[in-house]
Amino acid sequence: MAKRSVEHNRIKNIKTINADLKNLKGLLPFGYFDLVSCNPPYKAPDAGIKNPDSVKSVARHEVECTLEDIIATGAKLLQTGGRLCMCQRPERLAEMMSLMRKYKVEPKRLRLVCKCVGQSPWLVLLEGRRCGKTALTIEPTLYVEDGQGNFSKEMIDIYGSYKEAYL
Repeated sequence: MAKRSVEHNRIKNIKTINADLKNLKGLLPFGYFDLVSCNPPYKAPDAGIKNPDSVKSVARHEVECTLEDIIATGAKLLQTGGRLCMCQRPERLAEMMSLMRKYKVEPKRLRLVCKCVGQSPWLVLLEGRRCGKTALTIEPTLYVEDGQGNFSKEMIDIYGSYKEAYL
């Protein structure tokens, strides 16, 4: 799907690799990258009801890899000072931060994402730095909607040139 998306959008500076992230040795250089970004499966293997569709189950649950696998691999790929950026459910925040530290990625920026004002966050955005110094910045909450059911101004700004499709 990633390859198809890159081709469809005519993106020139992204190369897709279809591989198991636990077996990247020889496919990607370790200690080389300045950014690793991931939207991992949100549910632990023993949490929630698994979808009978295997593709959806792998996307939503830690079936093929765990949060620890993702963070360990991300840490290996990063150069010193490189950033690991992830989004995850709030209930897994402590686990994410603990695993980042275990693999020498210091949590540096945290942002909560809420559908609208007055609701609990449904996502957290966390950025860590490989071998970074301790200092966590908590960013203002990102609100997806404006209270009227429309995208907030910030969400429209984030979408940039794609925003016309969402207005």
